[in-house]
Amino acid sequence: MKKLFFLIIIIFQSGCAFFLSYIKDKKPSAKETLEAKAANEYMWDQFHLGNYDSIPSILAKLNKAYKDDPNDPNVTAHLGFVYLWSFSERIRKVPQERILENIFLSNRFFKEAIILNPKDDRLYGFQSAVQMCEGALTGNLEMLAQSYFGSLKAIKKWPQFNKFALGYVESQLDTGSRMYKQGLKYQWDIIDACSEAKLSEEKIMRNPEELLTGLYQEINNSKDPQIKRACGNSWIAPHNWEGFFLNFGDMLVKAGKLKQAKVMYSAARISPTYSDWVYQEVIDNRIDDMELNVEAFNRKQNLTELTDNRQMMMIN
Repeated sequence: MKKLFFLIIIIFQSGCAFFLSYIKDKKPSAKETLEAKAANEYMWDQFHLGNYDSIPSILAKLNKAYKDDPNDPNVTAHLGFVYLWSFSERIRKVPQERILENIFLSNRFFKEAIILNPKDDRLYGFQSAVQMCEGALTGNLEMLAQSYFGSLKAIKKWPQFNKFALGYVESQLDTGSRMYKQGLKYQWDIIDACSEAKLSEEKIMRNPEELLTGLYQEINNSKDPQIKRACGNSWIAPHNWEGFFLNFGDMLVKAGKLKQAKVMYSAARISPTYSDWVYQEVIDNRIDDMELNVEAFNRKQNLTELTDNRQMMMIN
């Protein structure tokens, strides 16, 4: 099975030059088909409900719409997102034999989506992050380096959003590594960049409840669409705030910074939509189990079989 998997990788890589020349010639469709509209709406309905088990049917609809019109930018981007979702939340389902394929497919569709919609700055961060995973899986050091620098370029396009994308990948590394420390720093940077006031770690930790409550209100009233989208809750990401602070808390626990972690976990409750969040019980459990999770979050994990429930956040 392993030999077959790596044979697939070799074939995939050998076809890259042809594939890249093909997608560079793609132009976005002038009009959305009825099938694409239905597939996109179905994807959002299932995603907002957190229906991970619906992913096969979501992908079936999106892939059919893509086959009918491979130049639809939304369908293409959504394929990238859903394949990434499938991999990221794999702990919610029994081990899946071909789960790693989702990384390669996600990268492929994000690349196409960038060609079709180069103005969507989110795509650059997601594509670079997914490609870093692909480079790590295949041991491709050149791909890893290219992806890392691609992530840094994406951060310049949209700092608040793409620092999270890179930081999320870096959160899976050893806490002593330079990249993990960078990813942790990025979380503090994101909070600062989401506010007009200077919100350093030291300032926040002196008065966290007041400052973070004020930050939520400031984001909600912001006239900057990038800040509202990346930092607050919206129709697209109704629990973006909660997910950010769950992930931040997990990263701090992994680094052994339990005082700061408790502050960040608790900040998730500031959101008025917290009571509607399907993961709200996770916050209580995280706070209760912080000391146990320091060791758990630092354990080496099997990429394909996340059978241990003590895992860092998969996706928000």
